[in-house]
Amino acid sequence: MDRSSYRCLCWRSWILHRYIWRECWELFGVSLMVITAIVFMGRITRVMQMIITRGVSPADIAYFCLLLLPYLFFYTVPMAAMLAVLATFLRLSHDNEIMALKTSGVSLGQLLPSPLVFGVITTIIALFFSLVAVPWSKQEMRQLLLEITKRRADLGIREQVFNNDFAKVVLFVNRIPPGSGRLQGVFLADERDPRLPMVITADQAQLVFDPNNPRLVLQLFRGRVLHLDEAKNIFYSVEFDHYQVPLEIFRFAAAQKSEDEMSLGELRQSLASKPPGSVEYNRLIIEMQRRFSLPLGTLILILIALPLGTLTRVEGRSSALILGLGVFLLYYLLLTAAWRLGRQGVIPPILAPWLPDVVFSLVALVGWHRARQDRPLVAWDMMKGRAQGAKSLWLRGRKLD
Repeated sequence: MDRSSYRCLCWRSWILHRYIWRECWELFGVSLMVITAIVFMGRITRVMQMIITRGVSPADIAYFCLLLLPYLFFYTVPMAAMLAVLATFLRLSHDNEIMALKTSGVSLGQLLPSPLVFGVITTIIALFFSLVAVPWSKQEMRQLLLEITKRRADLGIREQVFNNDFAKVVLFVNRIPPGSGRLQGVFLADERDPRLPMVITADQAQLVFDPNNPRLVLQLFRGRVLHLDEAKNIFYSVEFDHYQVPLEIFRFAAAQKSEDEMSLGELRQSLASKPPGSVEYNRLIIEMQRRFSLPLGTLILILIALPLGTLTRVEGRSSALILGLGVFLLYYLLLTAAWRLGRQGVIPPILAPWLPDVVFSLVALVGWHRARQDRPLVAWDMMKGRAQGAKSLWLRGRKLD
């Protein structure tokens, strides 16, 4: 091959990869925004209800939504990346561009560099969210909720529900008027002292944060205290106009960091203090491995999407969306099942998060093998024909009945 022919070949290869590269990134941006918006709306509904009825400031709302995004991106980036590659190659296959490329001597392996580089970049993005952004956002979200609780202590209380957010205390509130901060129709069962359990009822109450101690104080107005002294077998009933009950801060603020809030260093330190084989040990080691397994799954899903897109006979990007969501759902279900089996010790916890990656890597190898032989992965035409045949038999059976 002379120098001019080599330059021409390199130029054609550059144009081809730039064409695929551009379409992958465009579809990735659209898919990421749409999927994240859908998941975000499902998550924010409950928060918006609390905001509308309790009056949290717009600045806190915006910051809370911002902190929620890294956690959502951790799951939507792999999904959007796979959908982008799948939709790109489904479109190329449907427009017979794949056939034209093969006719001109371009193999499927020669199309790999652009989606492979795309997959490596999106994997690094997912790894950043997994190792840095998500733990930081979880810690900031906890701190934000604590600050909101200090300003509006009644935000965690739901009316006409037995609230057990406080240790060994059950609180029931009949009504919470919007914006007033006063609780109406209060029932409280306090079992913190097992020798002297008591029940308190009050017409009104108000939760305030004690700045001198990290706790809440429930101020009760016009009520009655009922308690039983089991040692003396005496029942007491005391009426009051004003009564105060100290409460521990909400569990989300008082509890220690959960494993998804810890950095890698904190996970290692906590792991060293847990006995191997315990539930806490299994949860920590699964979380540590998950930080790497799910981002790597982004690249594996893309390697599945390429042969799936070139060999699957479907039309339209809506079909690509359904097919891609189905593949990712299978991946996520397998991942969830592996996590639970790992926490219970059924399978080694250190291997549990990697099980979906191993299974889908084998699927990717089978897909590439079939792609080299030009054998379809999903014969939609055959499946459609069988479905129509089954429908005809069912209708014929109904006519005979």
